[in-house]
Amino acid sequence: MTAIDTRNDAELRDRVRELLATTFVMDPSELPDDVSQQTCARWTSLYHMMLLMVLEEQFGVTFEMEEMTSMTSLPRIIAVLKEHGVNA
Repeated sequence: MTAIDTRNDAELRDRVRELLATTFVMDPSELPDDVSQQTCARWTSLYHMMLLMVLEEQFGVTFEMEEMTSMTSLPRIIAVLKEHGVNA
């Protein structure tokens, strides 16, 4: 991984964290790098659907059902976005 890849990953992580925080009505500092449905009480099924819509709109992608159900953590969301060609 190059320095540019590392910077792009950090930018993508920070951007997704901001979207999570906005959607969940939380401060981004409350969301660690490994935040997940298991560790965030606000991450309900309703907020999950809202988040997916925001991600699709912000990044111009459309998720498959399997992807939607697997996107239950910040690292997994980033992985799926990268699979769709999103860099930052």
